[in-house]
Amino acid sequence: MSLRATIGSVAILTIFLFSGCASVEPGYISRVDHPYDRKFYASFEKVVSSIVFVLKSKGWPIDSEADPSIYERDDRYDNNGYQNLLIMTGVRKSSSHMTSIRLNVLVHSINNTCDVEIRYEAQTPFIRRFISVQNDKMIEDILDTVEKDLLS
Repeated sequence: MSLRATIGSVAILTIFLFSGCASVEPGYISRVDHPYDRKFYASFEKVVSSIVFVLKSKGWPIDSEADPSIYERDDRYDNNGYQNLLIMTGVRKSSSHMTSIRLNVLVHSINNTCDVEIRYEAQTPFIRRFISVQNDKMIEDILDTVEKDLLS
């Protein structure tokens, strides 16, 4: 192996070590220890519409919507009457522009009851990437606003 090939291999290995693990889907946040859950008594369509409206009004771009069974296993995905949706937001920068924040909203609905779970992830890139999965004030504000929108 030539010196040039060895240096190239070392450079690629170094990039992988400092960049962290790659995920299957850049917008998907895997199950976390502290998800935010709330139950809403309204139709699936009304809850999804309200969530999208509230997220957009608070400045969150919607990157994609998907069937959550593509990413994870749950009994609610086994054709047992549930409607399920995963909404992935785009990345927002914090006020310091160093931290990238994104959300996943999972909606599980049966009859006129929707379980809504919000997953939060903030990443701060330094030599080693720091990840936070909690922001009680932000997420509670989103859920409270959805609840108010559904009641109006």
